[in-house]
Amino acid sequence: MTPKTAVAGPVTDRGETTRRLIIEAAAFAFAEHGFHGVSLNDIVRESGLTKGAFYFHFPSKEALALEVFRTKQEKWVGATMAAMMAKQRAYDQLNAMLDCGCEMHENDASARVVGRLCLELSREPQLAPKLIGHLTVWFDIVAGVVAKAQSEGDVRPDIDPRGAAEVIVSAFIGLEQISETLSGSSDLRARMENLRTFVDAALRPSP
Repeated sequence: MTPKTAVAGPVTDRGETTRRLIIEAAAFAFAEHGFHGVSLNDIVRESGLTKGAFYFHFPSKEALALEVFRTKQEKWVGATMAAMMAKQRAYDQLNAMLDCGCEMHENDASARVVGRLCLELSREPQLAPKLIGHLTVWFDIVAGVVAKAQSEGDVRPDIDPRGAAEVIVSAFIGLEQISETLSGSSDLRARMENLRTFVDAALRPSP
């Protein structure tokens, strides 16, 4: 049975458990060493599975990396949306998004795998197009929140929601990378507080 045939077949509960085990092992490995810094043999060894069990679910390291990226991205979006729904006003939702990003890094050692894989895989011509949705999802979410905050009077009316969203998301990703490089992400929350200060100054209406 080829990997393609195996993946296309029915997934049992045991098979799904094995698949999740591989994804989590790979997420930690990619987060720690990067896509090019870890081999499939390393991931197989960390997962405790046989190569046969691994290739049953993933035909290549690229396929595994894309699935790790998708899975962690969905988890991050889900957690962020839940944090936002706990707030009524849109501007509070925007702040909740920053807080949730910090909490994800503090509570999940593999959370930074999304940013790291996005950075590395975007340099691969055949993989880069598959990552575009990662950025556009966040642009769309933040732009929607900024627009709603405008309608509530908490953001200046002359601000372009999409432009603001791209700046905020880009700043978050940049600070995430800087924090990881300089402090292993230990100062991420302090850096996000600086970002919050600048966002407030840029978006809030004059008294």
